[in-house]
Amino acid sequence: MKIACMDCNHEVIMGTLGACPACGGILQAHYDDAAINTLIEIQPGRGIDRYRSLMPVQSAIPNLGEGDTPLLKSKRIGTALGLDHLYFKNEGLNPSGAFKDRAGAMVAALAIDNQARGVICASSGNASSAVAAYCAAAGLDCIILMEPGNPVTKLRQTLATGARVIRVEGIFAHGPEALRDMLIDVAQRTNHYLGFIWAPVNPYILEGIKTIAYEIASQLNVVPDAVIAPVGGGDMFTAQWRGWCELHRAGVIDTLPRMIAVQSESAPPLLAAFRNEQSSVETLSYANSKVSGINVAFTGNHALAAVRESNGYVVGVSDDEIFAMQRRIAVEEGIWIEPASAAPVAALHHLKEARQIESDSYIACIMSGAGFKDAKLAADVANTIAQQETASFDAAHISELIGQQLS
Repeated sequence: MKIACMDCNHEVIMGTLGACPACGGILQAHYDDAAINTLIEIQPGRGIDRYRSLMPVQSAIPNLGEGDTPLLKSKRIGTALGLDHLYFKNEGLNPSGAFKDRAGAMVAALAIDNQARGVICASSGNASSAVAAYCAAAGLDCIILMEPGNPVTKLRQTLATGARVIRVEGIFAHGPEALRDMLIDVAQRTNHYLGFIWAPVNPYILEGIKTIAYEIASQLNVVPDAVIAPVGGGDMFTAQWRGWCELHRAGVIDTLPRMIAVQSESAPPLLAAFRNEQSSVETLSYANSKVSGINVAFTGNHALAAVRESNGYVVGVSDDEIFAMQRRIAVEEGIWIEPASAAPVAALHHLKEARQIESDSYIACIMSGAGFKDAKLAADVANTIAQQETASFDAAHISELIGQQLS
């Protein structure tokens, strides 16, 4: 394995954090043929540790049951949209309820490899829950720097597994470079491993996330025409593309999927770069989405590269469309997901109109996290129900109230 820049191919020593010292590009791991060819055989066991030959760690990767999440064929929404082969990869069924458990497990192993006393991470919520849980499993100290105002459910989850939370006003408002430099400085001062889940800061963590692609390939038994995912910073999206490329290199698959990124129109850095045919993604002066999981002003250039290398696409959807689809997925599919998870499904009709997908396309939508992660919608409905009339213990009265609701 070697670590090299995705832009200039400059090699660095294993463990180097931050940007490429030669050109400022994003670093990434490269594996030899022997490691890649392990993908030809189904790896036994559970968790992402079974793929350690394709991970940048020596230590065993802690396992809380991450991975092996179901790939579910749509029961109703696909038919309603005229799509014959619509599938949902439900990452909300990971231990802490999000795909970032795959990253959290990697963070813990990296911290052990680096003999750090613990991990420090900045997070809007899902990453903090995952990193805190896996640090607890590995016996590591965990410090989370969190933006005030994040969903309280994510804060509770982080605190429950023993992390220490420091709220930092505007932690994501100073731009990616300033954030990276500040985090590296704090990590060095406190002897904590920098477990920030974003490749321009830590290029190793997304290697755990690429296992989503490995699983879809084995579950679907056909290469999807399109993999559609919500995009904030871009690691989950990019990691899957790398996973698919490794499967192709190993000869496990004959073709590659197109990678389609979905962003909120209220926080669209990747979308703007794609539409304007820019060579890099610029940091926006705003991020106003109500969808917490993808409300970021910056996306890494690695995501833009994945779009272009895969002949992919980027689409924007409104927050209202996302919330409406979140409700619809729960009612019509029985899957309760956080709003960011609904973004790929909310984008489907736009993609069909743009002829980016066809009725007979095989489509895998990545649902990034569970509904309890950001439960405001459900809480509002529950509060409304709590104020309704209480039924007496009487069949006639109960039946009358049921009739009123059905009418």
